Amino acid sequence: MLQMARAEKDQLELSCAELRQELLKANGEIKRISSLLAKVEKDYAYLKEVCDHQAEQLSRTSLKLQEKASESDAEIKDMKETIFELEDQVEQHRAVKLHNNQLISELESNVIKLEEQKSDLERQLKALTKQIKEETEEWRRFQADLQTAVVVANDIKCEAQQELRTVKRRLLEEEEKNARLQKELGDVQGHSRLVASEITLPPLPH
Repeated sequence: MLQMARAEKDQLELSCAELRQELLKANGEIKRISSLLAKVEKDYAYLKEVCDHQAEQLSRTSLKLQEKASESDAEIKDMKETIFELEDQVEQHRAVKLHNNQLISELESNVIKLEEQKSDLERQLKALTKQIKEETEEWRRFQADLQTAVVVANDIKCEAQQELRTVKRRLLEEEEKNARLQKELGDVQGHSRLVASEITLPPLPH
C-alpha cells in the first residue's frame, strides 16, 4: 500500500510538472497574442492616419483643379467677349484693322490654349476622382479585413485565456490531491512505524 501511495504521489508530481509547463506555455501564448493584437491596432491607426491624410490632400487638389477649370471658363468667356468687342472695333476703325487682327489672332490662340488647358484639367479631374473612388474602396476593404483580423485575434485570446483558467483549475485540483496523498502517506508511514515498534517490544514479565 505504501509503494502504491508513493507511485501515485510520483505520478501526481509528474502531472503537476506537466500542467505547470502547459501553464507557462499558455501564458507565453497569451502574451504573444496580446503583443500581436497591439501591433495590429497600432498599424491600423497608422494606416488610417496616412489614408486620411492622403484623402485630404486629394480633396484639396481636386478643389484646386475645379477652381482652375472655373477660372479657365471665365477667362475663355471674357476673351470671347473681348474678341467680339474687337471685331466690332475693327468694323468701326478700319485704320487700326491690322493691329486689331493681330490682337484677335493672339487672343484666339490664347483661347485655344486655354481650351486645351481646360480639357487637360477636366481629364486630370476625372482621373483624380476615379483615383479617390478606388482608394476609398480599397481603404474600406482593408478596414473590413483588419477588423476581421482583430476579431479573430480577440477570439484566439479568449480561447487561450479559457484554456489557461482550465489548466489552473486542473493544477489546483492535482495539488490538492497530492497534498491529501502526502498526508495519507505520512499517516501510513506513522502507522507502520508504530506497528514495527510494537512488534519489536519484549514481552512483559509475569
